[in-house]
Amino acid sequence: MNLLRLPACTLVLAVLAASCTHDARRLAGPDRGPSFSGVASNSQRPLWTDADDYVVEYAGSGAQLGAAVAAAGGHLVRIHPEVNVATVDKLSAAGAAQLARAATVRSVTRDVLMQFVPSVENAHFQLAVDPGVATVSPATTLDPSQAIRFQRWQWNMRAIHANQAWPTGIQGQGARVAILDTGIDDTHPELTGCVDRTLSHAFVLNQNTTGGFPAWGDDNLHGTWVASQICSNAFVLASIAPQATLIAVKVLSKTGSGTFGGIIAGVLYAANLRVNVINMSLGAYIPRNEDRLGRLNALLAKVDNYAASKGALVVAAVGNDGVNLDSDRDSIEIPAQSGSTMGISATGPIGQANFDQLAVYSNFGRSGAAVAAPGGNLLPDGSVATLLDLVAGACSRQTLNPDFADCRSGIGYVFGVGTSGATPHAAGVAALVSSRFGNSLTAGQLRTRLEQSADDLGKQGVDLFYSHGRINAFRAVTQ
Repeated sequence: MNLLRLPACTLVLAVLAASCTHDARRLAGPDRGPSFSGVASNSQRPLWTDADDYVVEYAGSGAQLGAAVAAAGGHLVRIHPEVNVATVDKLSAAGAAQLARAATVRSVTRDVLMQFVPSVENAHFQLAVDPGVATVSPATTLDPSQAIRFQRWQWNMRAIHANQAWPTGIQGQGARVAILDTGIDDTHPELTGCVDRTLSHAFVLNQNTTGGFPAWGDDNLHGTWVASQICSNAFVLASIAPQATLIAVKVLSKTGSGTFGGIIAGVLYAANLRVNVINMSLGAYIPRNEDRLGRLNALLAKVDNYAASKGALVVAAVGNDGVNLDSDRDSIEIPAQSGSTMGISATGPIGQANFDQLAVYSNFGRSGAAVAAPGGNLLPDGSVATLLDLVAGACSRQTLNPDFADCRSGIGYVFGVGTSGATPHAAGVAALVSSRFGNSLTAGQLRTRLEQSADDLGKQGVDLFYSHGRINAFRAVTQ
């Protein structure tokens, strides 16, 4: 067994620590720490910037909209007739105003470019590299717990009783999970065979063009870390649903930024494939009453509801601001609080003790989080008590970040923390449940199963900190 080399650089994909301790100060109400965008924008850059595109909601036919766009001097980039939403570029301010006056148009909103996951440059990192793992035989799908680092690293899988669920034989067969993120690196041996390469799609192109990588590949590393929680080949790490199929939908750039229009397109693409689960380990904490963001979020909620109508359970990170979402009336976490999306909060140990405590950074509140799941934990000051308190995952070999050259040249693994990591745990359990019932459940039925099978933590019943409880993979596939 190879010993891992731990370089001095540290990966924490979402080091978003609130200044509060666990339950005591949370009861006092919101206590904000830096948000996803705050961490990524700690150089005093704005929370968002103007994008070149406009998001348009329309009535009538696509032909009518096309004529109105052309008359305004614009170009129709994408049209989504199923929800009457389109993306338009090449509009001047005057052209946008003209388009807004067209009889067929309901609204014209300039899109924004926003940091939806923390930039690699502004996060703190912990990287583990084992150049020799390629020679290790993968575990059988019947026993992913034989992965060589399962016992040492993966408290998270044990916390949700995934190791008890695997022997039932229900391991996600036939379930399809779309990962809307920075892409997936399926050239990593841990993920080879997990991804449907034909159906995967990029709305933001992979900028790593050196190795013949697909457009939907992961030039960041966030999406690969997320994806490996759901499906892996159990060389080094086990996963929750190793026989599920992943579909990469790249909606975020190499820096983790994206637009509402891109995410809307990604959700609709996945929904129209009739996937069972859509995982969005991304988010932003935005002002509730900012008009432009409010209009864009309303359209995002519309497409999330459309996805549910197509049978896809949409799960999203509830955010890392340490905020009581029930009492904060000024801001909203998107997309976790958009439409019918199921928000996921994070739990994790400190010093490998108390594995089910709510993470110090995690947002909470019944209005945002439906269930909790392992996301890793930090000390109240934002530092790491021990590497093993974090969540381990595969590192993209396509990352363009120079600090992760070891990932490009070898077989890398990273440790991260955040509700970004908690979300795919819920998606993975949803894939198990879907598989158990022949992949025929509705989004509502899937959500109910996850909520009803969760371990009730905190106060009895649905409570402020854990909502319906921490997910339990074994109960989900057996009760």
